[in-house]
This record gives sequence, structure tokens and C-alpha cells, in this order.
Amino acid sequence: MERMEKKISRSDKIFATLTHNGTRLADIDGSNFGSIADVVKRIFTATGQWIGIAVLTIRNYNQGWRIDLPLSFKPTRRTSATIPPHDGRQYTLPLFS
Repeated sequence: MERMEKKISRSDKIFATLTHNGTRLADIDGSNFGSIADVVKRIFTATGQWIGIAVLTIRNYNQGWRIDLPLSFKPTRRTSATIPPHDGRQYTLPLFS
């Protein structure tokens, strides 16, 4: 099976949703994204520096494709991120500097 590369043109209409355990963390839409990395940066900004593992679903309306990307957001020394509450399905480890 041939793997198809997903490309984004700046004029494409993009819809993206970040979910964690079925809960929506952020939704964005718009155009002027030059790459999937641009979408990831924008969704990370929209989550308020959230930490954890989530799934990013990106839909390109103009080209007709959709992709689901598992992502891991981790803290950096420059951000003050929010740790998600323990929901009984995962353990949250304390952050050490």
C-alpha cells in the first residue's frame, strides 16, 4: 500500500480538533497554514499549554483528506503548562526541573 503525503496550501480551508480520551480540548479552523506543523503550533497555543497525550484530527476541506495524529505535549522550561487532572484512566507524574 502506497503512503500518501498530506500537503497543505496556504489557501486551503483547514479544520482541526484536539481530543483527549474523547474530550475536545481545542478546535481551530481557517486558512493560511503552510504545513501540518503550523496547525500543530496553532492548536498547542489554543490549548493553553496543555500537557499530555492527545489525538489531533486535521481535515483539509479543499483537497478532501483527513488525518489523525497522536501527539504528546510535554512541558518546556519556557512554558508554564497545565497538568490534566487524574481521571481514573491514567496516572499523572509530577514534573521535576
